[in-house]
Amino acid sequence: MKRYFYILNVLIIILSGCSAKGQSVTDKLDSLFNQLNKDSLISGSVLIAEFGKPVYERSFGYANLEKKQVNGAQTKFELASVSKQFTAMAIMQLEERGKLKYSDKIQMYFPKLPYADITVKDLLQHTSGLPDFLGWSSDMVNIKKMNTNQDILLALEKHVKKLAFKPKDQFSYSNTNYVLLALIVEKVSGTPFNVYLDQHIFIPLSMKNTKVYAPRGKVKIPDFALGYVYDAVKQTFVVSDSLYANQYVYYFDGVAGPYGISSTVGDLLKWDNALYTEKIIKKVNQDRGYIPARLNDGKPAALSGLPYGFGWLIMPPNKKTGQVYMHSGGYPGYQTIISRYPEKHKTIILLTNKWNVVSIYLLNKAIENILFNEPFVIPTRLPYKKSVQLTAAQIKAVEGTYFIKMAPQVKFQITSELDKVYAQLSGQPKVEIYAENNTEFFYTVVEARLKFTLDNLGMAKSLVLFQNGQEMEAQKEQ
Repeated sequence: MKRYFYILNVLIIILSGCSAKGQSVTDKLDSLFNQLNKDSLISGSVLIAEFGKPVYERSFGYANLEKKQVNGAQTKFELASVSKQFTAMAIMQLEERGKLKYSDKIQMYFPKLPYADITVKDLLQHTSGLPDFLGWSSDMVNIKKMNTNQDILLALEKHVKKLAFKPKDQFSYSNTNYVLLALIVEKVSGTPFNVYLDQHIFIPLSMKNTKVYAPRGKVKIPDFALGYVYDAVKQTFVVSDSLYANQYVYYFDGVAGPYGISSTVGDLLKWDNALYTEKIIKKVNQDRGYIPARLNDGKPAALSGLPYGFGWLIMPPNKKTGQVYMHSGGYPGYQTIISRYPEKHKTIILLTNKWNVVSIYLLNKAIENILFNEPFVIPTRLPYKKSVQLTAAQIKAVEGTYFIKMAPQVKFQITSELDKVYAQLSGQPKVEIYAENNTEFFYTVVEARLKFTLDNLGMAKSLVLFQNGQEMEAQKEQ
């Protein structure tokens, strides 16, 4: 996404429901997307393929709402974290050519970094212990300019002297890992990261609509979809840049590797088809990217219970779907996902540019159920809410640090600036939350809400996060 992977609760929900008997796959998909489009709950493009050919392709909504420019097959979307699989592939190609090893210590490439034990493989599989730069603010980087990968490296050298944990002791999804991987590609290949991807992936695969792209830079590309987010004060969708809480989309716009690639659904199908061949890498070497990471204690390195490979989540196989590889992306205004079912030769590609409509995970699951003749549910969302203004005392009552009971190392920071309230999950960007009343707040970046419990003095003592039908409790630190 530029990758804004705001991990509150990335769980794939197992849906239940009743599908209409006698309907074809196309009829079911039409019923799904027609309802979402009718309810204005989708803006973007979808492509579903079987055996390398599109069996369903549609676009919805606007690439530019002000100009009434509609989304279409040639519309380019920010891929967000779906970009990571291309960065990983560049590293895999260089390893295949003997230019680097997965076991290389990153100090070989960044001698000023004080981390002796991190390997290239740790970066690929998020077991490095490096903090996520998307959680950084003005004390770490210059927020007055558009920062690049080199700026992130300099900030690491200057400010981050210790890791969050010993490499391979834990899994912690960090976009910083893929910044360093992109820099390694440049150092080893001797070419800029964007040029390497053009020469070794995009051009060989005829992905003519795919580029490393900074939307807020000087160079513009045609048919690029703007990202829209919900403004709870104005009660309408606005361009993501216009909200103060999303200001980091400007000062991190020059970063590429963890996000920063723009593409179309058609080009991503070309990418998917290439992964069945040896056009860009030998199969035996590609398959190494689908081996789940293992921690020092032998347990799998996993994101929300799902094992992680090289830029891919490795879903548990079942008899109907077979093995599944997927990755999603999220960045202000964009939700993306690609799900591959290589044993069944099916693929789902979703690129959207309207944030906080329906969960892309629920939508992906509904499509999967249709493809494999399972009951499906059309995702919905609660009505958009209007925020209320709290008093200074009411805001102060909820401020503080809260630790997740199930994972004490994961913490919420609730802070305020002027009359605005912000929530920040460990290693993630600070985002604004909106008050429904003095104890209930809602997000606009995702469909989620927080409910605080107050003590006898009217001060918050705990909170509960509600998202995707799940509840997660956090206790306030004293």
